[in-house]
Amino acid sequence: MNLTKLVQTYVLNQNIGSPIFISDIMHYIEQFADDQKMCQQARKNVNVILMRMVKDGNYLKRFGTGVYYRDDMDPAEEIGIDSIELINRTYIEDKRGNVFGYLTGAAFLHKLEFIENSPSEMIIATNAKRNGNIETTDIKFKLVNPPTTVTRENYRYLQMLDLIKNDLIHGNNLQYSFALTHFMNEYHLKEAKLVALAVDFYSQKVVLKVAEFISNKVYLEEQKDEIIITLDTTKQKELYEND
Repeated sequence: MNLTKLVQTYVLNQNIGSPIFISDIMHYIEQFADDQKMCQQARKNVNVILMRMVKDGNYLKRFGTGVYYRDDMDPAEEIGIDSIELINRTYIEDKRGNVFGYLTGAAFLHKLEFIENSPSEMIIATNAKRNGNIETTDIKFKLVNPPTTVTRENYRYLQMLDLIKNDLIHGNNLQYSFALTHFMNEYHLKEAKLVALAVDFYSQKVVLKVAEFISNKVYLEEQKDEIIITLDTTKQKELYEND
């Protein structure tokens, strides 16, 4: 196993600006290692190889501890690291599909295209606060503790419960409930699990809100066609009023 060549191959296969974590390089190297002992020996040398590549100044730059990125441009035209991907990979989901955080608050509503203007700050609920804060110059974000350990199996439920808890939307409640209902149906979320998580990790007030939402959800699904017509008519009316 030529360790230097493996590291170079991994780096060159990454997109320019995409964050490169040593942990991901090691996961890649493990595929070619004959045993665990060889992996442990390789780990000691990867840092040295990466720093040598940075020193050569061809295509790799160091962002911070354990994080690098490709930048093949001329130094005067440096692109820099992709801040959004860096934040997502550090606090939400790694490259192997492990989920340990989620977007919440107004930024999540914006992602759902329910509010038009992007908020000035991203809020992320994450287990990974222990990883240390990363600093970006172009994105403002805040880390908060999730109500329970975030996993791939529960993070969409927690996103839903946070929205229900905080009453973030103002205006057409019917349209808001319809959007949340669509979100639940799109990702096949179960009402029983939503209630169970609310009972276990949220206040009684939130549990009552969830019960009310589920009651409305049933109504919305039964009246789906009529509600869509109503919402479309409302949007057309608002459009004409703004002309």
